[in-house]
Amino acid sequence: MSSTATPPSTATPSSAATTGTPQPLAEGTRITSPCGKSYVIDEVLYQRPRGKRLYCLYRASSEGKQYVLKDILPGDFDYILDLQKLVEGSAHVRTLVDSIPDRHMFVYSFLDANLQLVEPAENCPCVRKDILRDALAGLADLHDKGIYHTDIKPANIMMDSFQQSDGTIRFKELLPPGSPGLTKRLSGNQFWRSPEAWARGVHNTPSDIFSFGITAIYVWLNRMAFFSDEANAADDASEMILQRHLSHFTNGVEDFGGFIEYHGGEQDPFVQRCIQLLVEFDGKKKKRRPFRRWHPVDPEFKELVSRMTCLNPLRRITAREALQHPWFRA
Repeated sequence: MSSTATPPSTATPSSAATTGTPQPLAEGTRITSPCGKSYVIDEVLYQRPRGKRLYCLYRASSEGKQYVLKDILPGDFDYILDLQKLVEGSAHVRTLVDSIPDRHMFVYSFLDANLQLVEPAENCPCVRKDILRDALAGLADLHDKGIYHTDIKPANIMMDSFQQSDGTIRFKELLPPGSPGLTKRLSGNQFWRSPEAWARGVHNTPSDIFSFGITAIYVWLNRMAFFSDEANAADDASEMILQRHLSHFTNGVEDFGGFIEYHGGEQDPFVQRCIQLLVEFDGKKKKRRPFRRWHPVDPEFKELVSRMTCLNPLRRITAREALQHPWFRA
């Protein structure tokens, strides 16, 4: 069966997703996938224009269950579909449950929360550690298949909440898969981005690990390492954010030397920029405390995150190694 999209009580197909018309599908629009399952649009969750097209995220319903329908770039549809098939058996990676090729749409199960919507301090330490462990397991499953996410941040760690018999709320965590390794691209959100992503250098699995380390700080300590109101309001916050990268996570001469070598030596423009930022930072009377000296912080957690956030990507711990770290076993 070919896919169709018809508003209820009419025979006129909606064409917004196929013609590039800059408007989202209307609530009540019914879309049928090739397998014959129908989804009714309930709500537009997100929309973003790209060129002449509008890409949307919808909440939809089918047979009493809720789903998310996501517009995909036409050129990426088959490629991302193949990536998702590689990890469809992972318990910790959210993969599609259906697709609508004619409309370049993926269908996912609806999850009611993400880490950006959950206040970390409101959950007990065991819940926060479970969230991080399960999300890291999903990331490890991606990396095992050679898939790099490139946009690790709290909003991309999706969760489904459920109430336990004692009345407490727990979560099942799922990490959506992303895209392949990249270069010459400024990927990821600026407050969670790795140094090599800032440099538009080669960023892949170690870059995901760096971003996961920053996410772990947020979940465990309720602190965004690179965020400030000033940076959030700035048109270009890179100087402020990179200063925090260098002050919090420069772990010795060997690490910084490896960082320089990774980016091609001291003549690299990004390396020169970082060296200048260090010089300027060292000239200030008030310096930011390196992460390894933050207190009071569990020493094992500090050691784990420090191994995730080395400036030199080649020295970072892998996702599988991190799962075996004593902090997760405690």
